[in-house]
Parts: sequence; structure tokens; C-alpha cells
Amino acid sequence: MNGATHDFVALALAHREAAFPERARSMAIDAITDLLGCMIAGASEPVAGMLGRIVADGGDRPGLPAAPLAAADRMAAPHDSALYNGTLAHAIDYDDVTHPAYAHPGASLVPAILATARISQASGRDALTAYILGIEMVSKLGRALNTAHYKNGWHASATFGTLGAAAAAASMLRLEAEPFAMALGMAASAASGLRANFGTMTKPLHAGYAARNGVLAALMAREGVTASIDVLENAYGFAEVFNHHSDIDSPHFDTWGDPLEILTEFGLGLKPYPACGAAHPPIEASIRIREQLEGRLDRIEDIRVGVTPMHFEPMVYDVATNGLEAKFCMGYCLAAAFLDGDVTLKTFEETSLPRINGSDLAKKVRMELDDRVAGNTEFGAVVTVTLSDGERLEEIVPLAMGKPERWFSKQRLESKFHDCCHGQIARENAERVFHLAQALEDAETLDSLLDAVRSGR
Repeated sequence: MNGATHDFVALALAHREAAFPERARSMAIDAITDLLGCMIAGASEPVAGMLGRIVADGGDRPGLPAAPLAAADRMAAPHDSALYNGTLAHAIDYDDVTHPAYAHPGASLVPAILATARISQASGRDALTAYILGIEMVSKLGRALNTAHYKNGWHASATFGTLGAAAAAASMLRLEAEPFAMALGMAASAASGLRANFGTMTKPLHAGYAARNGVLAALMAREGVTASIDVLENAYGFAEVFNHHSDIDSPHFDTWGDPLEILTEFGLGLKPYPACGAAHPPIEASIRIREQLEGRLDRIEDIRVGVTPMHFEPMVYDVATNGLEAKFCMGYCLAAAFLDGDVTLKTFEETSLPRINGSDLAKKVRMELDDRVAGNTEFGAVVTVTLSDGERLEEIVPLAMGKPERWFSKQRLESKFHDCCHGQIARENAERVFHLAQALEDAETLDSLLDAVRSGR
């Protein structure tokens, strides 16, 4: 073996005993904690009930112990657990992001980790290593293939996420070099996800598919099923085929772990609002302006959002007709920010749509390219509000909260976590999940965390 696939596998095997840096492990702990909250919140979404009726209950089998279904008091086969939990994790669009990839990595990585934890009796440290390796794969694919990959219509959370989930699962199962590489090869053949499904239940299902296919690939590689061992660099492999044999920045595949992606400037971010990440800087700017308006919302004549070209890719709805579409509708998100001073889970409940759409503020929002944020890869934005008397108020937010430079405090992390869990599981159990996740590095196994995640109301 040699080449990009080999080099990634070598990085993974080298860190089975040698820990990643403390800052990387600390960020992984917070991100896993945050993702668990989003996953539990997803249990309230209609897709959870629909999928729950399809996924079969499963008990332990020889060499293949069952894995939890979040907040459902149920267990299932590992790959079914990954499908269910991955879908829930992305169902409310509140899960972590990485902008080299323009993807949500945790929604495929954490369910894959939970699904394989009991098989190898992995430790908390093993789980952190698997997560960090998954971020490395997802983000490095983003650096090499974006933004062409995303603009071609692929949902990177699904395509890159499948390989990330396979990397995490293979790490958890402690596969040796060749089967590890083959797990990536199998996962690459299962990767897919189209942006045409944004605003529908299939978008979060993409994350479930990615987690399931990554777990299946690692399990099959463990059983001896063969696949390509050079799928990243092969002339008919992942990069070449998904990017139509063009727009590939291949040198990024020569720098696995240097620098480590989770420690890069935009390698990982937690989401402060349960909406598309492209709306986050505009939402924050709108909230700041709202504070200056001092109740003068009725005097707003125009809301201009100065944006980057990438804003137009995911923000595809001019008018939101349901809560899922609202997450990708700039007008709706900013109308909610001005009306309520925040954008929360309640914002996207169906009962909120008539009030927010009926305010007419959404109709006053327009997006325009703005030179002041040109080249900003983090959806930096400028919001300018013009009032009926001609007064103009303006705020620029170049970087959203939750990125490494503006990482969540423990208080904000815990507040978001409990907001996600409210009404889904008992407060006592939510506190147990939170504290077990925060203590993950010292856990000898993940058994206690798995039990707590499974518990329902």
C-alpha cells in the first residue's frame, strides 16, 4: 500500500496508543456532547417515528452486540442504530459543521462510534481518537474537492460523511491496515446524497445513510470482504469520480494530520442556532440591530443582507411553507431574529410559521453580494436595515459563534444541550448524559453512556 489512502491509515494506526493533542481531545469532547444533545432532540421529529417503525429491534448476537436507539428505550443491530441515530442527529440542523467540507461531520461520526463501541469494548479515549480521525477525513476531503464538489450538487455531509464514518468505525474496531483501507473502499462505493433534497426529511436521512454505510463497511472489512485499498487516489476512485476528474486539489491528501484538521481555523464549529449555517452570521447581526431598534420593528422598510456567493447555494427558499424549509430561508430566519431576539428550536415548529411569515418582515429581506465579505469562507455577512425615516443600522459578522475562535463556553454548551433534551428525556437523565459525555476521556468503556443515551422519558 502507498498513496493517500495508505497515509491516512498510517495516521490512524499510529494514534492507537499515542494520544492526539489535548486541545483536539477537549474539542472532540465538547463536539460529541453537543451532537448527543442534537440527536436526542431529533427524537421529536416526525422522521424519527417513521424510521422507528422500520428499524427492527435487535439483541446481542455472537460478536455483534446491539447498539442503542437514542431516547427510544430500544436496541438494534449496529448498522440500524447508526442509521436511526444519524438521521436524528441531523434532523433539526443544529449539529456541528466543518467548512473546509461544508458538511456536518458529527451526525455520521458519533452514531458510528456509538454503534461500534460495544463490539470492541472501546474506551472513551478510543472514541475521541475515532472522532478526531473522522473529522480529519471529512475536512481533508473538503479541502481537496470543494467548493466544486458542493456546487456540483453533492451533499457533503453524506458523501464525505460516509468515508468519515467508515474511518471512525474502523478505528473503533481496531482494524489492521489492509482491512482499514478496504473499509474506506467499500464506504466510497456507498457514498451519496443530493442537495435536491434540502428542506425535506431526506436531508437528515443522508447523515443516517452515511453512518450506516460507514459502519457496514467497517464490519464487512472485519469479516474479510475485499475492496479497493487505494480508493482516495485511484483514477476511478472517490475524488476523481465525484469531482468529474477535475477541480481536485490533490496535495491536501499529502498532509494528513499536518495540521490536524480539528485544530485548524475552521475545522470544526458548533451551531448556535438550529438553522442552516449560512444564516448564522446574518441572524447574529440581526439580533444586534434589534437591540438598537428598541422596539421600532414597525418602522423597518428594508433588510439587506450582504453575502458571499456560497450563501446562495444552501439558502434555497424564498418563502418557507414548513419548518424544514424555514431553516434554508434567509427571510424567515431573519424575521424570527427581529421578532424574538433569538432563533431557537421553537422558531421552526409548525405553530410558529403563521406568526413569523405573517409579520411581513420576511418579505423585506433581500440577499446581495457584498465586497466586504467577498472571499469569506465562513458565511460572513453584513445586515443593513433601513427605517421609514431613512435611518440606517448596520452590523457585520465575519465569523459565527461556535467556531474555534468563538468556541462555546461550558455554560452555553450545557444550556444548548438541555434545550435540546427538554421534553425528550427526563432532566435527570439529560444531566447524566451530559456529564458522562464530558468525562468521556476517562471512561474505560462507553457502556454507561450508551445506556443513558438509549433511555427515554
